[in-house]
Amino acid sequence: MLRGMYTVRVTPEGRLVAEVSGRLSTEEALRLISQGFALAEAGAITDLLVDVRGVERGPGQWLVLGALLASRMADPMRLAVVAGTAQEPAARRILRYSGLRNRATVVMDEPAAARWFAERFREGAREGSRARRRAAVERERAGEAAAEEFRPKAG
Repeated sequence: MLRGMYTVRVTPEGRLVAEVSGRLSTEEALRLISQGFALAEAGAITDLLVDVRGVERGPGQWLVLGALLASRMADPMRLAVVAGTAQEPAARRILRYSGLRNRATVVMDEPAAARWFAERFREGAREGSRARRRAAVERERAGEAAAEEFRPKAG
């Protein structure tokens, strides 16, 4: 049985890509998560793709892996896991344990991951626009309240 191996690289588009193969122990998976997030944080990378289609066995301790993902996943990072049919149930369970909801997904190939990242980007842009509008309204209300304080009272 092939011992677990992984590579981590940054694509020209600025996406961090990790490819995993063989038998992956929990310790190796934890190391991969830590190293991947350290690289992403150092390079201000927000799109993370992990290809686990080559994993033949492992890792165990899915709850621990999900907890580490949750603790390292900072806004606005997004994670797509590319899995084959053999790896999909474990990948989905780990992501469910992470509680990342709409910030992480399992897909079957890299084009699906690219589409998911593009969709999340559009949603983020819409949310950013809404947040800017809310902030403008709040500033306007704060200005009105301040103006109200300075009006002389009739008396």
